[in-house]
Amino acid sequence: MKTVLINPAFFDTSEFKNRYSDYLDWIKGGNLYIAPFEPPLGLSYLSAYLKKHGEDATTIDMQGLMMDTTELKKILSDLKPELVGITSMTTTFPTALQTAKIAKEILPSAKVIFGGVHPTLDPKGSLEQDEVDFVIRGEGEHSLYRLVKALRGEDNFSDISGLCYINNGEIVIKERSEVLKSDDIPAPDYEAFPIKEYIKHNEYLRGIRGISMLVSRGCPFGCTFCAVQQTMGRKWRTKSPELLVNEIVALRDNFGIKGVWFKDSIFNMNKKWTEDFADLMIEKQVNVEFQINTRVDLVDEEQIKRLVKAGLTQIDFGVESGSDRILKRLKKQTDVEKIKKNIAIAHKYVKVFGFFMVGIPGETEEDIYKTFELAKELELDSSTWSIYSPLPGSTLYDELIEEGRIERGNFKYESVHFTKAYEGVCDIPAKRVAEIYKEINEYFYKDAVK
Repeated sequence: MKTVLINPAFFDTSEFKNRYSDYLDWIKGGNLYIAPFEPPLGLSYLSAYLKKHGEDATTIDMQGLMMDTTELKKILSDLKPELVGITSMTTTFPTALQTAKIAKEILPSAKVIFGGVHPTLDPKGSLEQDEVDFVIRGEGEHSLYRLVKALRGEDNFSDISGLCYINNGEIVIKERSEVLKSDDIPAPDYEAFPIKEYIKHNEYLRGIRGISMLVSRGCPFGCTFCAVQQTMGRKWRTKSPELLVNEIVALRDNFGIKGVWFKDSIFNMNKKWTEDFADLMIEKQVNVEFQINTRVDLVDEEQIKRLVKAGLTQIDFGVESGSDRILKRLKKQTDVEKIKKNIAIAHKYVKVFGFFMVGIPGETEEDIYKTFELAKELELDSSTWSIYSPLPGSTLYDELIEEGRIERGNFKYESVHFTKAYEGVCDIPAKRVAEIYKEINEYFYKDAVK
């Protein structure tokens, strides 16, 4: 059975190209949201798993290729897949639906399956769309493989973990798919997408000829703006240091990369694992630089020193706000003084990058300007700024519904791009949030094209 996996774009081709050229200085300055451009690592894991089991899988990365719908139609007509899998975040849900409609138009007999964060959190809403036949909730590798077999008559739909579908007019919703052991999942298929384009983008964004990696799943923390626990669970799981180092070596040898950006929200969750990883990178003389994400309250000076010897050059911190009141609302388990102290420690050894948000529920203009002033005081090497958007599955999203600020059924997903203000989410008018957001970005990226 021929399976095609599609990564839809955040924006249509012309809008993305315009954003990319108009805001190139913002991108070089560190803004990750104005023109999102990240390799589809989730699909590359699915591709690798299917191929490992002898299945025919092709990935169409519309984002990476800046592909328009006309080209998509031609490729689907040529490939004629029997199963079309489409990944969807909340931000890409509208374009994922558009992609599904095209797939059904070109291939009426093909089955369409949705996976990823948004369908996991709202399987019913996804299956209510005429173009969607199946949804897989949670980790999709094994469940997708079993679905392929079921479509061939070799497995039972009802027995597949996390598979949601319509049976005799009734929507069947299941819990998330079974959790997989990290070492049982093959290395992602980096040849499934145009890796050279992403390496080039990383040179703009991170100043290094590198590529992203995603090596862990799950998170035990309860930040109220995040929904990762609803998609990947509370337990943090990652690959063994040996497997991870081998994958980095393979990327270095096969694609000539000089660096890796670990996109995991928290890289150094387990102290022993982190030390073992660093020691192996040193022992094997990998000579590949890397950058990690972590929490401000997980700064460990001795650990940073060890990681620097292994190749660490930058740490990205989720600061989010410069207001202690808002940090409590977000349940960040930190405060402004700890942020200042721990970032100063990290800055002694590596470059430091910060994530910040504005327009958070309950936030005032005074709170936003506290965040602005904190970012100035921290003297970060770079930073990225987003406008808060309510994500289904997060605590804040549910609170906003309870408060009557947004309606679940009428939520405008096309506004969720983290650079657009959503009216009514906080007490500041959306127009004013957008003005302050522009002011902050232009301060940090002074050469940005307006």
